[in-house]
Amino acid sequence: MIGQIARVGQFAVMLSFVCNFTPVEGLFAQIAVVDKEENIRASENGILLGQMTEGSELEFLASRDNWLQVNLEGWVWEESLQAVDTDDFDLRVSAAEGENIRNRPQGLIVGRLENGTLLESVERVSGWIRVQRKVWIWSESVDVQTMNMESEIGSAKVGKIEPEWLALGEGLAVLDGPNGDTLVRAQQPSTFEVLARQGNWAQVSIKGWLWAPETSEDLERLPVLVDVNIDDLSDRPHEFEGRFLQWDLQFVTIEKADGIRSDFYENENFLVTRLANTEDNFIYVTVGSEFFEEVSFLNPMDEVRVVGRLRTASEKLTNAPILELMSLERKIP
Repeated sequence: MIGQIARVGQFAVMLSFVCNFTPVEGLFAQIAVVDKEENIRASENGILLGQMTEGSELEFLASRDNWLQVNLEGWVWEESLQAVDTDDFDLRVSAAEGENIRNRPQGLIVGRLENGTLLESVERVSGWIRVQRKVWIWSESVDVQTMNMESEIGSAKVGKIEPEWLALGEGLAVLDGPNGDTLVRAQQPSTFEVLARQGNWAQVSIKGWLWAPETSEDLERLPVLVDVNIDDLSDRPHEFEGRFLQWDLQFVTIEKADGIRSDFYENENFLVTRLANTEDNFIYVTVGSEFFEEVSFLNPMDEVRVVGRLRTASEKLTNAPILELMSLERKIP
């Protein structure tokens, strides 16, 4: 809910409506719950900034006469905002008809902001910006509730809203929309932050790293390095990690990583191979679920041509390189 950002040690709690702007020390906070749709203003009976819906919550800061000062906070669609540099504000509502403010990206509408309303940005996520500012609201339209932080801190009522997380099993597809195209498939274990929900679908945030050297050469045009010397990997590991390598390998067996192998995910499948025509140059090749059926038909001593991304030049347990499989071609004797 809006107003649920209550910072420990910064709660401005009033002794009474008479002793205006007098903070009380202690772990208490007051939340203003809107009883009916009401306007919010820049000052007491001042410039109209927007309206709050019935049931929305705001952090109570102070009172003066029949007005309450509260902290407005919520999420606004980024395309409806314009960057500005005015006093303490860095955003302005630019949509001609104004814009909704929500309790989370694509979440519940808790109010509507007028065109031109100035705001302070707090956080940006996938086309949404969390904003805040101090506003004034008519006191008779809200119910001020005092909460004990010693019992409420960490709950959904007081304090920063804790994000929802989903743990996805291996192979589960993440789509570009409900019933859309597959973007990625989850590896085990995979945890995603939930941004919004639509029926049985959840929009999630994916954060990760791509190999993208700071050069003028695009990642997609980086060449596949063929038959890199194992000794060169050991001597210059940072030069090769993340690059795409091609080797002709001899398949030995398929194994599943246990907890002792820190360079693998636990229970990750990988091939034990060695460079063709060698005895002791072993290379591990991790196998995603999309390749597992293909590699299950391999027989010991089969030769394969593998292209993979180098995860590490030297696995901690055996010092062998680890490739993440991108393509595999079985060589016909």
